[in-house]
Amino acid sequence: MRRLPLVSGLAVLLAAASLTAPVAASSAKCHANRYFAVAEKEYDEGAGAQFAVRALTDPKTAKNCRFTPSKKDFVIGRPGDPLWFGALDGKWLILTRSTGPQGDLVVYDLASRKAVLDVPSDSYEVKKGELSFWQRTGEATAATCPEFAEHQANGLGSAITQLKVLDLHSGKLTDKGQQRCEATQ
Repeated sequence: MRRLPLVSGLAVLLAAASLTAPVAASSAKCHANRYFAVAEKEYDEGAGAQFAVRALTDPKTAKNCRFTPSKKDFVIGRPGDPLWFGALDGKWLILTRSTGPQGDLVVYDLASRKAVLDVPSDSYEVKKGELSFWQRTGEATAATCPEFAEHQANGLGSAITQLKVLDLHSGKLTDKGQQRCEATQ
Protein backbone atom coordinates (compact mmCIF):
# COMPACT_ATOMS: atom_id res chain seq x y z
CA MET A 1 0.00 0.00 0.00
CA ARG A 2 1.21 3.49 -0.76
CA ARG A 3 1.26 6.00 2.06
CA LEU A 4 0.89 9.73 1.81
CA PRO A 5 4.18 11.63 1.83
CA LEU A 6 5.07 13.10 5.19
CA VAL A 7 6.04 16.74 5.05
CA SER A 8 8.14 18.44 7.69
CA GLY A 9 6.67 20.88 10.18
CA LEU A 10 8.49 23.72 8.39
CA ALA A 11 6.68 22.89 5.15
CA VAL A 12 3.36 22.88 7.03
CA LEU A 13 4.12 26.35 8.39
CA LEU A 14 5.14 27.57 4.94
CA ALA A 15 1.93 26.20 3.45
CA ALA A 16 -0.16 27.97 6.06
CA ALA A 17 1.75 31.26 5.73
CA SER A 18 1.93 31.43 1.95
CA LEU A 19 -1.30 30.83 0.08
CA THR A 20 0.02 32.53 -3.06
CA ALA A 21 3.18 30.46 -3.47
CA PRO A 22 4.55 30.46 -7.01
CA VAL A 23 5.41 27.28 -8.83
CA ALA A 24 9.08 26.26 -8.59
CA ALA A 25 11.45 27.43 -11.29
CA SER A 26 13.20 24.05 -11.42
CA SER A 27 12.38 21.53 -14.11
CA ALA A 28 9.13 19.63 -14.00
CA LYS A 29 8.74 15.97 -13.22
CA CYS A 30 6.98 14.21 -16.05
CA HIS A 31 4.56 11.31 -15.85
CA ALA A 32 3.10 9.91 -19.04
CA ASN A 33 1.30 6.98 -20.57
CA ARG A 34 -0.01 6.54 -24.10
CA TYR A 35 -3.01 8.80 -23.39
CA PHE A 36 -1.77 11.70 -21.25
CA ALA A 37 1.37 13.59 -20.26
CA VAL A 38 1.34 15.15 -16.79
CA ALA A 39 3.99 17.75 -15.93
CA GLU A 40 4.38 18.21 -12.18
CA LYS A 41 5.84 21.41 -10.70
CA GLU A 42 6.38 21.72 -6.96
CA TYR A 43 5.77 25.11 -5.37
CA ASP A 44 8.78 27.23 -4.38
CA GLU A 45 7.08 27.98 -1.08
CA GLY A 46 4.47 25.83 0.56
CA ALA A 47 3.67 22.20 0.18
CA GLY A 48 2.45 20.40 -2.89
CA ALA A 49 2.54 20.74 -6.63
CA GLN A 50 0.59 21.87 -9.64
CA PHE A 51 -0.05 19.59 -12.61
CA ALA A 52 -0.40 20.51 -16.30
CA VAL A 53 -2.18 17.71 -18.15
CA ARG A 54 -2.06 17.33 -21.91
CA ALA A 55 -3.95 14.71 -23.91
CA LEU A 56 -1.61 12.94 -26.31
CA THR A 57 -2.48 12.38 -29.92
CA ASP A 58 0.97 10.87 -30.50
CA PRO A 59 2.53 9.01 -27.54
CA LYS A 60 6.01 9.97 -28.83
CA THR A 61 5.32 13.57 -27.80
CA ALA A 62 5.21 12.52 -24.12
CA LYS A 63 9.00 12.95 -23.96
CA ASN A 64 8.47 16.69 -24.59
CA CYS A 65 6.68 17.01 -21.27
CA ARG A 66 7.20 20.52 -19.82
CA PHE A 67 5.35 22.66 -17.33
CA THR A 68 4.30 25.37 -19.74
CA PRO A 69 0.51 25.31 -19.53
CA SER A 70 -1.30 26.35 -22.68
CA LYS A 71 -4.99 26.65 -23.49
CA LYS A 72 -4.90 23.00 -24.53
CA ASP A 73 -3.73 21.91 -21.09
CA PHE A 74 -5.81 21.11 -18.04
CA VAL A 75 -4.15 22.53 -14.91
CA ILE A 76 -4.80 20.90 -11.55
CA GLY A 77 -3.83 22.46 -8.23
CA ARG A 78 -3.47 25.90 -6.77
CA PRO A 79 -1.26 27.43 -4.09
CA GLY A 80 -2.34 26.34 -0.63
CA ASP A 81 -3.72 23.00 -1.87
CA PRO A 82 -0.96 20.48 -1.04
CA LEU A 83 -1.44 17.94 -3.84
CA TRP A 84 1.13 15.20 -4.48
CA PHE A 85 1.46 12.84 -7.45
CA GLY A 86 0.45 9.26 -6.74
CA ALA A 87 -0.09 7.42 -10.01
CA LEU A 88 -1.23 7.78 -13.61
CA ASP A 89 -3.27 4.83 -14.85
CA GLY A 90 -4.97 5.24 -18.23
CA LYS A 91 -7.22 8.29 -17.96
CA TRP A 92 -6.97 8.38 -14.14
CA LEU A 93 -4.66 10.74 -12.26
CA ILE A 94 -4.34 9.68 -8.63
CA LEU A 95 -3.19 12.35 -6.19
CA THR A 96 -2.94 12.75 -2.46
CA ARG A 97 -3.56 15.93 -0.48
CA SER A 98 -1.62 16.26 2.76
CA THR A 99 0.79 18.20 4.89
CA GLY A 100 0.95 15.48 7.53
CA PRO A 101 -0.02 11.95 8.40
CA GLN A 102 -3.75 12.27 7.64
CA GLY A 103 -4.80 13.36 4.20
CA ASP A 104 -7.11 12.86 1.28
CA LEU A 105 -7.18 10.76 -1.85
CA VAL A 106 -8.04 12.77 -4.97
CA VAL A 107 -8.74 11.13 -8.32
CA TYR A 108 -9.25 12.92 -11.63
CA ASP A 109 -10.81 11.51 -14.77
CA LEU A 110 -8.50 13.29 -17.22
CA ALA A 111 -10.76 12.60 -20.20
CA SER A 112 -13.62 14.56 -18.62
CA ARG A 113 -11.28 16.93 -16.71
CA LYS A 114 -13.20 16.34 -13.50
CA ALA A 115 -12.36 15.18 -10.00
CA VAL A 116 -14.36 12.01 -9.45
CA LEU A 117 -13.11 11.28 -5.94
CA ASP A 118 -11.93 13.51 -3.10
CA VAL A 119 -12.16 11.62 0.18
CA PRO A 120 -10.29 11.32 3.49
CA SER A 121 -7.94 8.37 3.06
CA ASP A 122 -4.36 7.65 4.09
CA SER A 123 -3.49 4.64 1.98
CA TYR A 124 -4.31 3.20 -1.41
CA GLU A 125 -3.17 0.58 -3.90
CA VAL A 126 -3.46 0.48 -7.68
CA LYS A 127 -3.50 -3.09 -8.94
CA LYS A 128 -5.06 -4.93 -11.89
CA GLY A 129 -7.24 -2.03 -13.01
CA GLU A 130 -8.52 -1.20 -9.53
CA LEU A 131 -7.81 1.53 -7.01
CA SER A 132 -8.37 0.14 -3.50
CA PHE A 133 -8.35 2.50 -0.53
CA TRP A 134 -9.45 2.77 3.09
CA GLN A 135 -11.72 5.79 3.51
CA ARG A 136 -12.00 7.40 6.94
CA THR A 137 -15.71 7.49 7.75
CA GLY A 138 -15.75 8.68 11.36
CA GLU A 139 -14.10 8.73 14.74
CA ALA A 140 -13.79 5.45 16.58
CA THR A 141 -14.80 4.76 20.16
CA ALA A 142 -13.88 2.08 22.68
CA ALA A 143 -17.02 0.22 21.55
CA THR A 144 -16.13 0.33 17.81
CA CYS A 145 -12.34 -0.09 17.94
CA PRO A 146 -10.54 -2.94 19.72
CA GLU A 147 -7.27 -0.93 19.57
CA PHE A 148 -8.83 2.27 20.96
CA ALA A 149 -7.16 2.08 24.42
CA GLU A 150 -3.78 1.25 22.86
CA HIS A 151 -4.06 4.19 20.46
CA GLN A 152 -4.97 6.55 23.32
CA ALA A 153 -2.09 5.25 25.47
CA ASN A 154 0.25 6.16 22.60
CA GLY A 155 -1.22 9.66 22.31
CA LEU A 156 -3.11 8.84 19.12
CA GLY A 157 -6.70 9.07 18.02
CA SER A 158 -8.71 6.39 16.25
CA ALA A 159 -10.78 6.44 13.08
CA ILE A 160 -13.10 3.94 11.47
CA THR A 161 -12.20 3.24 7.84
CA GLN A 162 -14.05 1.35 5.13
CA LEU A 163 -12.53 -0.46 2.16
CA LYS A 164 -13.63 1.04 -1.17
CA VAL A 165 -12.63 0.13 -4.72
CA LEU A 166 -12.73 2.31 -7.82
CA ASP A 167 -12.81 0.23 -11.00
CA LEU A 168 -10.38 2.02 -13.35
CA HIS A 169 -12.15 0.62 -16.42
CA SER A 170 -15.76 1.51 -15.65
CA GLY A 171 -15.32 4.28 -13.06
CA LYS A 172 -17.67 2.44 -10.69
CA LEU A 173 -17.03 2.94 -6.97
CA THR A 174 -17.82 -0.02 -4.71
CA ASP A 175 -17.97 -0.30 -0.93
CA LYS A 176 -16.46 -3.71 -0.14
CA GLY A 177 -18.26 -3.99 3.21
CA GLN A 178 -15.02 -4.26 5.20
CA GLN A 179 -14.29 -1.96 8.12
CA ARG A 180 -11.30 -1.47 10.38
CA CYS A 181 -9.95 0.88 13.02
CA GLU A 182 -6.81 2.93 12.30
CA ALA A 183 -4.64 5.10 14.50
CA THR A 184 -4.67 8.83 13.70
CA GLN A 185 -2.50 11.75 14.77
